[in-house]
Amino acid sequence: MLDRLTQSVLDYVNAQTDGSYKVLEAADFLAAFPARVHTDEAGVGNALRYLAERGYIDIKYSDRGTYCVCSLPKGRTYAERAAVDETKGRQASRRSFLYGFFGGLAGGLIGALAAGLILAFFL
Repeated sequence: MLDRLTQSVLDYVNAQTDGSYKVLEAADFLAAFPARVHTDEAGVGNALRYLAERGYIDIKYSDRGTYCVCSLPKGRTYAERAAVDETKGRQASRRSFLYGFFGGLAGGLIGALAAGLILAFFL
């Protein structure tokens, strides 16, 4: 699983390249990141090297904040799978909430009926 910075770098590379090499500047990465991702050019370079070492992207060359990168199939499928997993996670969370809510409601109803029967029987 990738952290926020690495995921943001991979998302940007996937958005900019469609299996072909493209020259990207570190400043372009920084401008495209969401506000919650705080880093500098060195962080972008480290994230790119990390992704390249693990086969998500290919770096043809890098020179002082300029990178020629290409997204690989592993990187594109990771991004697609992460989006599907996030959607499934939200659905599972919603489903768990509803099961808990209706289970508590049913338990409260059964408890109230049992208490009513006990009171009616002894009074």
